[in-house]
Amino acid sequence: MGVYFEEYITSTLKRTIEVKEFLFSTTSKYQRIDVVDTYDFGKVLFLDKRFQTSEKDEFFYHESLIHPAFMLHPSPKKVLLIGGGDGGSLEEICKYKEVESITMVELDKEVVEVSKKYLTSICKDAFYDPRLKLFFQDGRKFLEDTSTKYDVIVLDLTDPLEPSKFLYTKEFYKLCKSRLKPGGILTLHNDTPFFFPKTFNVITKTLNSVFSNVKQFVTYIVGYGFDFAFSVCYEDLNEPSQEEIFRRFEKRKLKDLNFYSPNIHFSLFSLPGYVKKILESPCDISTDKSPYTME
Repeated sequence: MGVYFEEYITSTLKRTIEVKEFLFSTTSKYQRIDVVDTYDFGKVLFLDKRFQTSEKDEFFYHESLIHPAFMLHPSPKKVLLIGGGDGGSLEEICKYKEVESITMVELDKEVVEVSKKYLTSICKDAFYDPRLKLFFQDGRKFLEDTSTKYDVIVLDLTDPLEPSKFLYTKEFYKLCKSRLKPGGILTLHNDTPFFFPKTFNVITKTLNSVFSNVKQFVTYIVGYGFDFAFSVCYEDLNEPSQEEIFRRFEKRKLKDLNFYSPNIHFSLFSLPGYVKKILESPCDISTDKSPYTME
């Protein structure tokens, strides 16, 4: 009989993944960290027993988070990445040769160290890119203390639970907006509309209270087993034509992509009907005084 790693998707839905080998397990200052080798997904990173990323399916999430936003920007030179300790988003950012500097702020140093040792097929050599400046601290505190402005800010965060819930509030999104250059873009995930429609709705309406333009799309993440929503937010950006997206893609010579392409860029932003219906329902936004927390 095999060994299994159990994960609750909701309070009433649980799945089991058969494990070939438990590679690493520890409890850091902030969370439990597990790396397991599986038959279906290869090496998998779990944080607090929640599936984060895997060797075989990581491209669905990381390419969705990075490339639709970066292709909308005419010249992303200065980038801030908050979270993303597995290095998958960082590795996608590093594919852009025009990016001159990457500042990464990760709360949990142990996640990065574990990823550098066990998840090199995901992060590759991104943590050694000379453009990278890596800080281990609270992402919100970093933004509060810096006066630097960025072309793109990427939020690669855990769900709005402890300690991340204050990275989903109106005040935090306003802080992000204040640290964007003119024409700058904020990109982030909005969780799963199907299993957590309220979470998706709250995040969306909170973003809409801060940004004039919030473009959204949904990607099915195989390793998660459900849909996952993403948002691209901006103020004064001139949206490129389809021809310009193709031109940028060719000029930037992006390689080793398994999900994103200029062919699907514009179709991505067509939300399915069930997602639109969720957004028709009123809900309170998340604020520092009343931060939303997933049920």
